[in-house]
Amino acid sequence: HRAMHDQKTGLPNRALFDDRLAQAIAGAERHGWMLAVMFLDLDRFKHVNDTHGHAAGDALLAAVAQRLMSHARDEDTVCRNGGDEFLYLLINPSSREDVARIAGLVRTAIAEPIDLHALQFAITPSIGIALYPDHGSSADALIAHADAAMYRAKQLRSPCEFFEAP
Repeated sequence: HRAMHDQKTGLPNRALFDDRLAQAIAGAERHGWMLAVMFLDLDRFKHVNDTHGHAAGDALLAAVAQRLMSHARDEDTVCRNGGDEFLYLLINPSSREDVARIAGLVRTAIAEPIDLHALQFAITPSIGIALYPDHGSSADALIAHADAAMYRAKQLRSPCEFFEAP
């Protein structure tokens, strides 16, 4: 368990996520499914660490992880990518609109105030989304495109953005 899960959050780590994404792509190819990779980055998280210390930051990451897991279906995978970044794999969502709806629910859940000791934090994620097969057919391409879409969401201060080829 320790080798495949993040110590701070208990979520699968990037190695386990990559394995599950590779399996999901193989299944999607075989069955004609859609996949969605969401790349989430917590806005202004560095400020929490700088102002309240790393213990508060770690507790906040654990709370965000719990909220992400509460929205994930059994077939989906959520991982901590590192720092304040998370990846969320949706297996066979029904439509692009369904993916956007789920991203909105995830964003709303994360944005709910988090109580830590005597403090209350409100943190929001920027979310970028890449779809298989529309935005890439490899794990690397999907993650890179979801990351690019996340940066666009951050720049636009948008709740979520789908990848758009330049």
